[in-house]
Amino acid sequence: MAVEWRHAHQELSGEQAIGVDEIAWKKGHKYLTLVYQIDNHCKRLLWIGKERKTKTLLGFFRWFGTERSQALKYICTDTWKPYLKVIAKKASQALNVLDRFHMMAHFGMALDEVRAGEVKELKS
Repeated sequence: MAVEWRHAHQELSGEQAIGVDEIAWKKGHKYLTLVYQIDNHCKRLLWIGKERKTKTLLGFFRWFGTERSQALKYICTDTWKPYLKVIAKKASQALNVLDRFHMMAHFGMALDEVRAGEVKELKS
C-alpha cells in the first residue's frame, strides 16, 4: 500500500540520468530490476520490477512515460544485452554509459586472453 501511494504521489520531472541494475533477492537466480535517478542534484530509487527480463525494463519505460524517457540524457547500465536492447528502443537519444565494474571485468578477461596467447607463442 505504501509503495502504491508513493508511486501515485511521486514527483517525476527533470530526470536526465538514470541507472539500471539488478539485485539477487533469493537463491536460485531470483532478481529484481532497479532503476535509480542519478542526477547531480538528486539520487533516489525510482522503480523496482520483479525479475530480470526484457519485459520488466519495458514495464519501467511504460510507467515512466514516453515524454520523460525521451528527455533522458544518460543511462548507466551493465552489459546485459536485453537491457541494452530495451534502452536502444525506448531512449535511443540517451548516452548509454556502461558501468565501470563490468567494463573492467571485460578488460581483465581480454587481457588474460592476450597474456595466454603471448605465453603460448613464446613457448613455441
